[in-house]
Amino acid sequence: MRIDSLIAILGMAAVTYLTRISGPWLVRLVQGNQRVEACLSRLPGSILAALLAPLVFAVGTAEAVASGITLLVALRFRNMPLSLVAGVGSLVVLRHLL
Repeated sequence: MRIDSLIAILGMAAVTYLTRISGPWLVRLVQGNQRVEACLSRLPGSILAALLAPLVFAVGTAEAVASGITLLVALRFRNMPLSLVAGVGSLVVLRHLL
């Protein structure tokens, strides 16, 4: 491995590590109110929805239907592994049929 590649990898690892450990440290310094905490608690889900929504409708019918099945299973059972299995399984079946 070349030295510049090693330096780049170590630099990226250091930055990744620093961002992971600085998050909880910075959160302790900030005093939040209930409104801010409510927004932050919903933020990861909204980011995921914003990233996935265009993909769901841009690819095809099988993917859109499988996404709907996954959403229904997730809402009904509130079980992430079950939702994952339902989504992947329905996508495999729908791609085979459609």
